[in-house]
Amino acid sequence: QTVLLRGVNDDPDTLGALMRSFVENRIKPYYLHHGDLAPGTSHFRTSIAEGQALARDLHGRFSGLCQPTYVLDIPGGHGKSPLTPSYVEGSGQDRIRDYRGAWHPYPPHRTETPDRE
Repeated sequence: QTVLLRGVNDDPDTLGALMRSFVENRIKPYYLHHGDLAPGTSHFRTSIAEGQALARDLHGRFSGLCQPTYVLDIPGGHGKSPLTPSYVEGSGQDRIRDYRGAWHPYPPHRTETPDRE
């Protein structure tokens, strides 16, 4: 587990190297924690959007073994919530977002009916 810290590990190269070093040492990266709202730590916190962009970038550049789950420990003792970025948008004609943030059309599911003679 590690905490996402502004100015320390908040870029894809640094965080990717850290996650890769975990795997090389037989440690599975599990959680990437969004910074808590603890007093005196605001200068280390990133925005959730920045963390999601970083998670998306890691997803596109590094092995699945190197992927931690980006989570927020909800203030007030409500547990952890995954902050994974959404890659799907729409209904009917869906759009899928790649790790660079570009959207791509994805056709709707069509149930094929067998031809009847």
